[in-house]
Amino acid sequence: MQLSRVVAARLTTAALLLFLSCDATAQNAPKLSKAQRALLEAIVAAVDQAQASGVAAPATWQSHVLRASDGSHYVAWSAFAPDVAPPQDAALLYVRLATHDPDGSVRAAPDRSAVSEWLQGLRGDPLPMRANGSMTVPQGEMPVGGAASLAGRPGSSNAGAMDASIALRLQDRDRERADRERANRDAQRRAAAESAGRASLPPVHPFEDFDLQSRLTAAAGGLVVERSLTAGPGDYDVYVAWAEPGPGNRRPTVRVLAHRLTLPAASATEFALSDIVLADAVSARAEPYKITQQGAHPYAIGALEATPARDHTFRVDEALSMVFQVINPAGTGTGTPDVEVGFRVTRVVDVREQLVGSLPAQRYNKATLPSDFDVAKGHPLFAAVQAPLRSFARGRYRVTITALDHLSGRRVSRDVRFDVAGTPESLLREAPAPGQIFRRDAVLAPATLTALARALTPPSPSPALEQALAAAAAGRFPAVVQTNLTELAERPAGLALRGLALYGLGDSARAVAAQLQQATAQGAPAAPVQLLLGATYAIDGDDRSAIAAWNLAREGGIDDASVATLLMDAYLRQGDVARAGAMARAALDSQPGNGAAARGLAATYIATARYADALALLEPRAAESAPDPETDFLVLHALYASHVSGHAPGNTPSGRARFAVAARAYTDAGGRHGDLVRAWLDVVTGASRR
Repeated sequence: MQLSRVVAARLTTAALLLFLSCDATAQNAPKLSKAQRALLEAIVAAVDQAQASGVAAPATWQSHVLRASDGSHYVAWSAFAPDVAPPQDAALLYVRLATHDPDGSVRAAPDRSAVSEWLQGLRGDPLPMRANGSMTVPQGEMPVGGAASLAGRPGSSNAGAMDASIALRLQDRDRERADRERANRDAQRRAAAESAGRASLPPVHPFEDFDLQSRLTAAAGGLVVERSLTAGPGDYDVYVAWAEPGPGNRRPTVRVLAHRLTLPAASATEFALSDIVLADAVSARAEPYKITQQGAHPYAIGALEATPARDHTFRVDEALSMVFQVINPAGTGTGTPDVEVGFRVTRVVDVREQLVGSLPAQRYNKATLPSDFDVAKGHPLFAAVQAPLRSFARGRYRVTITALDHLSGRRVSRDVRFDVAGTPESLLREAPAPGQIFRRDAVLAPATLTALARALTPPSPSPALEQALAAAAAGRFPAVVQTNLTELAERPAGLALRGLALYGLGDSARAVAAQLQQATAQGAPAAPVQLLLGATYAIDGDDRSAIAAWNLAREGGIDDASVATLLMDAYLRQGDVARAGAMARAALDSQPGNGAAARGLAATYIATARYADALALLEPRAAESAPDPETDFLVLHALYASHVSGHAPGNTPSGRARFAVAARAYTDAGGRHGDLVRAWLDVVTGASRR
C-alpha cells in the first residue's frame, strides 16, 4: 500500500552548484580590529592545545557526507553542546580540519595552520585552500578600452580642450601603474621566499575557516553549531571553537569541540546515494544564500533549507522529512538523467520487520528537471520527500530508498532508521478502552457457578442430576460430561449443564452455543442458559448480543452479583458509560467488596473526566488489598489523564510524584501495559521533550 498524503519536492536546479562549490568563492583577507585579532589568536591557540592534548568539551555530533561538483566530499555537520548558553552577541568562530593518524600516535610535525601564519604576518592569505579566481579592477580606474579611453580620442569635439588634462592623467596613471608593478614584483618575491622557506615544512591543514560574526543557535539544554567543509578522502579530526569578547579586560572564554571524521574514497563513476538527512523541517527561501553565507548554512540546498533533526525520533503529529543526493547518474546526449527513486517503509518489531507501505516514487528526467540540467557539467541531483506520521504507531521504522538509473540499468539502495513517539494526547488515547476485555473465566467464578447450578435445579432432582449439579458448582467439568441422565424430564437441564461443562473445558463458542440452544428448545430454564449464551457471544466480540442475553438472565432471576460486572464491562466496551455506571453501583450495593465493580465504576469516572472521584474509589482499595495490576493501572490512568488535561490531581507536584512512584512500581512488577506506562512516565517527568 502507498502511504497517503505525501508531499514530495524535487530540488534540482543549476543554482545548486553554488551550494557545492563554496571552496571557489573569492576570498579577500579580512581586516581585523585589534580586539578581533587578539580573540582569533586566543581561539587558534586553544584549538592547538586541544589538538595536542586530545581534550575537548563534550558534544553530540552528526555529519552528512554529500558530493561536491569537483568530486570532493561536501560535509554538512552540526554539534550540540549541552549545558552551554549561546553568546549574547555575535561570536568569533573558527573551524579546523586536521589530518588524523590512524594509529593514534602523536605526529612529530603536525599540519600547519595557515590562519596562525597569517596572524603572525607570515602569509598574505589566511585561507589558501580557497581559490581566489576572480579578476578585480582597482577602484576608480576603468580598464583599458573602457569608457575613459574614449574621452581624449583625437578628433572628438573636446579633444583640444582636454589634451593637457589627459596628458597629466595619463602620466599619473603611468606612475601608479609602475608603483603597482613594483609592489606586485615585491609581493611575488616575498611569496617565492615564503614558498622556498616552507618547501620542507608539513602541509597546511586541509580545511580552515573563521567567521567574525557567527550567530550560534540556542537549543533545549544547550546550543547548536552548524557549519560545512569540503575535503578529499581521509581520516580527520574536526575542531570548532568560538568565543566572544569578555567584559572589560577579562580574558574571553574559548570553547573547543572535536569530532572524528572519516571520508571514504570518492568514485567518479559509481552510481550511489549520499547520506540521508532526516530533518525536523524543510522550508523554501525566496532566494538562495550567497556563496559567502553558505558555510554558516550547511543544510541549505539552493532555495531550500533543511533543519537537521537532533535525533531520529519524531512525534506522530510531525512529518518525516528526508533530503539526499543521487550521485553519478548517467545522462543522455544533452546531459539529462532518468532516475526513479522509490521508498519502502517497514516497522521493526523485535528482530522482525513488518511492511508498513511505500511512499510515492519520484522520477527525475526530462519531464521533471530544468531544461538546462546537465549531469556532464556537474549539476547535482537532489531529492526530498516529506510524509506525515499521524497514521504511524509508536515504534522503530526503517525507510529503504532505492534509486534506479533507467539509462544505465544500475540500481542502488540505502536505508535509514527512525523512531515514532507519541504526543501526550496520543499516548492517552492508547490506553485500553474502559471495560475489561471479556475472558472465558469471567462466568466461572465460584459464586457464578453456584448461581447457575441453583437456577438449573428442579424441585426434586434425581441422584444423578444432583451429582451433576454439585460437580458443576465445584467446577469439576469432566464429571459433568460423564454424567448419564436417564430421566426424560431432566434432559433439558442436563443439556444446559453439558453446555456449561463444554464451556468450562474450553470448547469453541459456536459448539457451546449450539448445545445451549438445543437445551432452550427442549425447555431448559431460560435465565441460566441466557447467561451462558451471553458469554459465548462476548467471546466472539458480539457485545450487543451479549448485553441482550445477560439482561434476560438478570430479568429471569440471576442475581446482580453474577451478572452485573459482566454487563458493566460490556457497556463500557460499547461506550455506554451511563448504563455501565448504573450496573457498577448495583454490583457494589449487593457486594461492597466487589473489586471488579469498583474498577468498573472508576473506569466510568475516568471516561467522564472525574479523575479525583476515580482515585478516591481506587487508592484506598489498592492500599488495603493485595497487589492488583488492574487497579494499579486504573490509578495510573486517572493520574495521567488529569496531568494531560492540565488539572488536579495529576497536574500538580504531588500528583506527578504520586504518578512516578506508582508507575515505577507497576513497570518493575511487569504490568501488562508496562510499555505504555513508561511512555507516560517520560511525559510526566519531561523526558520526552525534544
